Amino acid sequence: MRSLAKEIIEKLNKEEDIRVLAEVLDFYEYLRDKKYRKSTNKWLDIDEDEPTKDENQFYEQYKSSEEEFTPLENLIMELNLDGE
Repeated sequence: MRSLAKEIIEKLNKEEDIRVLAEVLDFYEYLRDKKYRKSTNKWLDIDEDEPTKDENQFYEQYKSSEEEFTPLENLIMELNLDGE
């Protein structure tokens, strides 16, 4: 946990006026909603385009490929990267 977060939590823990705590919670909710809306608006601004001829060709090659692919989860386990 960052030192600023710890400091804020300690100060709020010592606060006895519930109106101050309610104001802090309201402001937190406002910031959270504002950041959420900002992140969703970024996705709305993305223009989708049609795949190019090369992209379609690569996709068709991938679909018709007879190669056997190893799922990422299996690869992680085989390389012992899962920490177990």
